Amino acid sequence: MQSCKQSKSNRLTWLMGGVTTVLILIGASCTPPAEPTSGISPAAMPTAAVAAVVPTVAPTLTPTPRPASIAVASPVNGDKIDLGQSVEFIISASDPDGIRLISLTSNGQGIGLAQGTGQETLALNQQWTPEYAGTHQIEVIATSRTGAAITADPIILSVIDQEMVARNAPIWENVEANVIDLRGLTPLEPVDPTLLSRTELRQRLQADYFLTEEEARQDVLVLHAFDFVSRSFDLYGLSRRYLGESIAGYYDPDTKEFVVVSGDNDTDALEQWTYAHEFMHALQDQHFQLDLITDASAGFEGNMPLRALAEGEAELVQDFYLDWDYFSDDELIDIFNRTNHFYQFVSDPGYFPDVLVNSFIFPYTTGRDFAHTLFTRNGWAGLNDAWENLPQSTEQILHPDRYFAEDAPQIVTLPPLTDTLGTDWTQIEAGVFGEFFLREYLIQRLDERDVDAAATGWGGDQYAVYWREGSNDLVMVLRAAWDSARDSDQFTAAFTSYAGKKYGIGGQAQPDGSACWQAGDVTCLLQSGEETLVVRAPDLETAVAIIAVIFQDVD
Repeated sequence: MQSCKQSKSNRLTWLMGGVTTVLILIGASCTPPAEPTSGISPAAMPTAAVAAVVPTVAPTLTPTPRPASIAVASPVNGDKIDLGQSVEFIISASDPDGIRLISLTSNGQGIGLAQGTGQETLALNQQWTPEYAGTHQIEVIATSRTGAAITADPIILSVIDQEMVARNAPIWENVEANVIDLRGLTPLEPVDPTLLSRTELRQRLQADYFLTEEEARQDVLVLHAFDFVSRSFDLYGLSRRYLGESIAGYYDPDTKEFVVVSGDNDTDALEQWTYAHEFMHALQDQHFQLDLITDASAGFEGNMPLRALAEGEAELVQDFYLDWDYFSDDELIDIFNRTNHFYQFVSDPGYFPDVLVNSFIFPYTTGRDFAHTLFTRNGWAGLNDAWENLPQSTEQILHPDRYFAEDAPQIVTLPPLTDTLGTDWTQIEAGVFGEFFLREYLIQRLDERDVDAAATGWGGDQYAVYWREGSNDLVMVLRAAWDSARDSDQFTAAFTSYAGKKYGIGGQAQPDGSACWQAGDVTCLLQSGEETLVVRAPDLETAVAIIAVIFQDVD
């Protein structure tokens, strides 16, 4: 009998907006049994003669092909070089099928290429001089003759403009000392700040932007499923523009890149204030769990509370920085004037829907309120404790009392709907919607008082969005659990009003107990005790079938 061991793993990385990557790796290794080398059957001979007639032979093994590989001898991950200094790349790749090329990119821009003729091994040796300071993430990819990609681990290089650093170092050191004094945390290692002009920042973001056009298209479908945007909304183009204009600085916990936007490579009062914010992020990264905010597997509702804690704490430090007389009166006036103009643009850019603007500023505004509540309750020790006991939901950020009460979200599940919908439907998004997005959804047609009554009492949820390419049809399902039957009743009343305003008609009662609104597509609402279910589908038959699958125990 032939035996074969097979291993299979898959990893689903989800990031708010539908950026979904599914990676399935399948590997198998089988060793065939040795074949007999004699035509005489041992079973037909006396036992005593078997050993004399049948020799002992080594099994014949099938050679195991050498795996494809790529090796980077230079540069080394974490290298630091001066601006203007060249970097030597020494790279080799091999594949039994042959190698066609090796390509290099820095922050998404091509910087090197070696082409082969399909030989088993190919080398790339070249010099490269970075054009700008800051963090460069180098990607090395080899392509085999069959088209398979072989990748090396990313290489992070820090390029330092020594002249700019020398000119600004005294100012940076002063800001860092002030933040250390304010927050009571000492850095565990030095940071390497970089000043970028807004043009340079925009170029950097566009070169290394994480959202592809196809991913943006799917994001639009998810947003459209909840009425946030039309299907023709240009998320790809506008989001690139918005990011480039709305960032004053950033700290990347993955690459340790520390950037402040400056128009002249000098650090004025506003940029010092921004520096204080980003330096606080560096301290969070060194002392706590800041890297968790880049964990896409947590989804938006898992990721946003951590961003709110991180940004809220940094905003709180900035508040105190203004109060501790680090700036002159003239500098304070300049900061306030420029900051007000900046926040007016961020909060009302004129071309982005409210939900995306609000999701951008939520960690800074509501997060700051959350951090202030922690500080008021127990000083900076309250923030330290929060990093040890992380908030679990946007509900806890919106209602700090739920955080202190350790009111964790309920786990809500949805069955797969592929069998119900058909094989031509594809699930393009699934996750936890959360109280923040629930409020954003309802506020589109309800007033704040009704939204507050409807969303407060959220206990947990799960949503999914499906898409049928050929007919451009969408299905949205949102199943929510509530803290009490009263909370469930309040949401049901509010959503009934929402749907009535959206469709301009009353809901029609269905035999399964749901109410459905139909005008073009269909939206149905079913309440069952402390749970509610909202389904949006292209027709009533599909909506009713989905409800039956999810609530099979509902009469």
